[in-house]
Amino acid sequence: MRDDKALLDDIFLQPWFLPLKASSAIRALLPAEHRHKMRFYFEDYGCLKCGKKKVRYGSNAMCKTCVQQVKLRFFWAMKRRWTRMSDSHSRTFKRTSDAQRMLSDLEA
Repeated sequence: MRDDKALLDDIFLQPWFLPLKASSAIRALLPAEHRHKMRFYFEDYGCLKCGKKKVRYGSNAMCKTCVQQVKLRFFWAMKRRWTRMSDSHSRTFKRTSDAQRMLSDLEA
């Protein structure tokens, strides 16, 4: 289960689907209006996925129900591939690793 938690942390945080440390470093650099634009979209137009307006906000401009569904789909898509790979040589994980390395000097 520890790996499952790490996978969720790696794929489902704003800025879109980056690991926690990289996401936090980027968010700290962004002005408030940029950080909140997905919430503003949701307030004006409803859920990005289902379009419903009178529902509870989840994240990434989606309602709680849709964000949970998307999160689960991301999780299972990544987990299927993660468990098939021997050393995480896929392009996705290489990009994540490269991004973490490039942003490491921004972390406090």
